[in-house]
Amino acid sequence: MVSGVNRYRFILSFLFIFMIIFSSCSKNTGGRGRKGSLVVGEISDYEGLNPMSTTDAHARDIYNLLFLSLLDENDDFLTFSPRLATSWEFSENRLELTFHLRDNVTWSDGSKFTSKDVAATFKLQIDPETVWSGRHLKEHIDSVEVIDDFTVVYHFNRVYPYQVMDAVDGPIMPAHIINSTDPDEFGKISAEKLPVTGPFRIEKWDKGQSLILAANENYYEEGKPHLNRVIFKIIPDQVTLVTQLRDGEIDCMESVPPAEVVRIKKNNAKLEVFDFPTRAYIYLGWNGARKPFDNPSVRRALTMAIDRKLIIDNLYYGYADRCSGPFVPLIWAYNPGIKPLPYDPEKAAMILREEGYSDSDGDGFLDKNGKRLEFKIVTNHGNQIRADIQVMVQEMLGRIGVKANPVLLEWTVMLERHKNSNFDGIISAWRVGTKADLAPIWSCEARGEGGYNRVDYCNSSVDSLNNLATSILDFEKAKLIFYRAQEIIHDEQPYTFLYIPHSLFVVNARFGGVRPDAIGTFHYLRDWYEKD
Repeated sequence: MVSGVNRYRFILSFLFIFMIIFSSCSKNTGGRGRKGSLVVGEISDYEGLNPMSTTDAHARDIYNLLFLSLLDENDDFLTFSPRLATSWEFSENRLELTFHLRDNVTWSDGSKFTSKDVAATFKLQIDPETVWSGRHLKEHIDSVEVIDDFTVVYHFNRVYPYQVMDAVDGPIMPAHIINSTDPDEFGKISAEKLPVTGPFRIEKWDKGQSLILAANENYYEEGKPHLNRVIFKIIPDQVTLVTQLRDGEIDCMESVPPAEVVRIKKNNAKLEVFDFPTRAYIYLGWNGARKPFDNPSVRRALTMAIDRKLIIDNLYYGYADRCSGPFVPLIWAYNPGIKPLPYDPEKAAMILREEGYSDSDGDGFLDKNGKRLEFKIVTNHGNQIRADIQVMVQEMLGRIGVKANPVLLEWTVMLERHKNSNFDGIISAWRVGTKADLAPIWSCEARGEGGYNRVDYCNSSVDSLNNLATSILDFEKAKLIFYRAQEIIHDEQPYTFLYIPHSLFVVNARFGGVRPDAIGTFHYLRDWYEKD
């Protein structure tokens, strides 16, 4: 009898210990378990990963994995989900916005995340010495008040539709680093030296070679991320990237050339293709600070001499759509009534003749006042489609007597030239902000150092219309005002708007939880896992 009781107690003890161990494992791994590494092929390195200094949208996808914001924007671009804040509410007059913060978040150096981090970040964001590119987003926020360790109030000086979006724009940075650093020096801190709150931290960054992210053991969501490491392998050539993708040397790749997507769908069951709408558009920007691009008629002529449909058909195999202006169809303010300028080289040539251009010396190229209509079109090396566009545009413009010379530059060199407006024409891309606002790229104020208006475009009517549209709470009324502003930009053609590419993302089928969306390809990277 005694031995039976002891045996029963032993079994119960064993089961209890087993349950504790199993529970502990589940808690630490989220049930699925943290394992494996993901190798991402990237065509270019990142300008920087400190959110207070980089202007590279390519880098934003990465630093959002390191540094969290108060809220996560949803892919409808209108609503939000909790992140560092669990809930939020407006005062009755909508001039105070209160955020209730998580009490279980720590920085990767062990410091506790509190409302002091939020207040210090806001102070840093609005300090002119910081030169943060998103500073204009905070212009209607007077102050951030700390109520207690986990409650903050944003005080606004006006009511408008994007109060929540503006309040939460920009990741929260650590107060204990901010308070010990001069504002003009914070942006110079290497991201590797900053503590993080996100699912990943930087383990190693060999510039131009690779960026390795490791799971942040202090991350507040239990069991996440599911991957141990994510390795961003820098290979500045699309052909090499695709070869390594097919051979399994890399696990996934963004912006896969459409021709390769067609082949992958036919021949490679180990790779999964994601085709989803994008907020990006590809453009040929004309530097309005240089002649003859300061003339809207010349810009319209150049656009009409470029067969954008042929570019789409030849290079994108149906994976791109025509582009007519600065918003894309995913954004609620997009004007569907604007039709792209027609391809009409005869009309283009006539416009240039009206502007005084002729082939006075018989060399086959137009000139005016003894100066040939000749310029350079730059883009980044390694992007074959952009290089092909250069060649096609060169040939198309040559038909009407315009000499366009393609120039390929290494990515960081091109980016620097772009930021400094050091170009004639440039083939590049913008990822449209989820907030319907033309000011960051198209306002007169956005010209110059730190701004995104790099073609020197300035139209006071566009600025006035945009200011009015962004102040109206009724989106249906605001939409009509945005429509008019887009029509003006389209008429003046500071860009030749080329096309809106589909996001073509390919990942090895052994990974699950993959959910790329228009917010960002790696928006939900914390949920990815390697299948058993």
